[in-house]
Amino acid sequence: MTAPNLLRSIVLSATATFAWALAASSALAFSDTQSHWAATCIDQLAAQRRVSGYPEGSFRPQATLTRTEFAVLMLNSFGDVEPTRSAPTFRDVPATFWGYRAIRDAYAREFFSGYPDGTFRPTEAIPRVQAIAILANATHMSSPETAETVLQRYFDDAQQVPAYARNAIAAGTVGRLVVNHPNVRQLQPNRAITRGEVAALICQSLNLARTVPVQYVAGDRTVFTIPPEMGGFDRFSEGLVSFLFNGKVGYMNQQGTTVIAPQFDEGGTFSDGLAAVRVGAQWGFIDRTGAYAIPLQFTTRPDDFSDGMAAIRTEGGLTGFIDKSGAIAIQPQPYYATSFTEGLAAISVNGQSGFIDKTGAMVIQPRFEQVRAFSDGLAAVKVRPSPTASALWGYIDRTGAFVIEPQYYDAEPFSEGLAAVLGLNGDGRTWGYINRVGETAIQPQFFAHSEYQGPVTTPFSGGIAMVRRGEQAGFIDRTGRYAIATQFVDADRVSDGMARVNVGGTWTRVQTGCTQSDGCFYSSQLRGGKWGYIQMPRTANP
Repeated sequence: MTAPNLLRSIVLSATATFAWALAASSALAFSDTQSHWAATCIDQLAAQRRVSGYPEGSFRPQATLTRTEFAVLMLNSFGDVEPTRSAPTFRDVPATFWGYRAIRDAYAREFFSGYPDGTFRPTEAIPRVQAIAILANATHMSSPETAETVLQRYFDDAQQVPAYARNAIAAGTVGRLVVNHPNVRQLQPNRAITRGEVAALICQSLNLARTVPVQYVAGDRTVFTIPPEMGGFDRFSEGLVSFLFNGKVGYMNQQGTTVIAPQFDEGGTFSDGLAAVRVGAQWGFIDRTGAYAIPLQFTTRPDDFSDGMAAIRTEGGLTGFIDKSGAIAIQPQPYYATSFTEGLAAISVNGQSGFIDKTGAMVIQPRFEQVRAFSDGLAAVKVRPSPTASALWGYIDRTGAFVIEPQYYDAEPFSEGLAAVLGLNGDGRTWGYINRVGETAIQPQFFAHSEYQGPVTTPFSGGIAMVRRGEQAGFIDRTGRYAIATQFVDADRVSDGMARVNVGGTWTRVQTGCTQSDGCFYSSQLRGGKWGYIQMPRTANP
């Protein structure tokens, strides 16, 4: 059997790279996609050389594709996935078949399985249910609810989903992978999928923002104020957040409206009315209109502005500060420094940390192992009473004197009169909150799952803080009551009354390294899911 024309050249090549289609046609020149509902998605995939069209310039979005062709597409889209098993010999896939290698490699990466009778059915048109299930598994989607609950809630034809795929389809729905056009409640699981539909699924799988019309994305339509399809990837600040579109960074407001068009290679958070952006190899700062307030000139990324100043770093590792005009306010010095807050910035010299003022003068000598930024007039610091003693965290005032003695295993900055600490009542497993005199304000009860290395709690903002319990995150008010129950796979801190949360992702245990003396090390890493923004409820005591 020979390969279809649109695939033959890549399969017969000697390289290990696979492509869905090989004809050399421009993404913007497809003769049959301009009015297609997934046109933007198809264009972006073509621009990234993940798909292309036919020799006469068409894409044929309504054409179907075979299981072999989908195997090739999976390898092209998820080429970084390592093989985990050996491929069997399918009795209907001889070594001379054009897609033999693609089928073998897709099976080895657990994208595909064969049928109980020992066949692969390589020329069979792949149905929607198989394509969605394969992508849901490949992108590590998960569902906190039973498959039956999810399927019945979102699809009028849920009973048509085969038993073997129900869990995967439910997980893909929660993770906003499923795209149904024209009726979002009609899954049509057993119909052969089209090339246009596959393109939309791939765009959702790869989180290519603003490429698939949101109205066709299945799942919960109420959880997000700004859905994942809008592409936000940072926290809101001063009413704006960065988003990614077609490889470029722009900024949108809290309604999801583009305020600054995507044009930067990287973009930071707005602070003091400015945001750091990179174009090519240089960084500068823009204002809220997108105009340059400080021209592109820095070769290393500057910090965000804070207290009217921003830290800059030289190639040699020195740290200095600029003001909002771009002028040097503090000449680069041989120390590492963080941003100014409340008139002071933390610096590190020879492994010890202290604080400088805005003239660059040392006001609190470097004598702490670690420090956090000043907030609410206090700063968390880590000290070791003696060389053999364990290091503990406490809080100092602006003179460097302890206001709350070192007693915690870890401590975060104060915000709105409260600070999260680890070690209340000698408990080294859960986090709680204290007030400014060290009294317990919220009992220790927040914890992360095994080998998780990120924040368990965050500072309060507008009376709300993100907290974790095991593998889920939620939000509490200043009394410790849940404003939003723990229901998200992951979540960021609250900012500007909004928070970025993940649904549909999966926590996985990943080996990070091994030594002969200590064995192997592991961390818990989030894979898959979608990030969008939710609005925080108003609180009585912000």
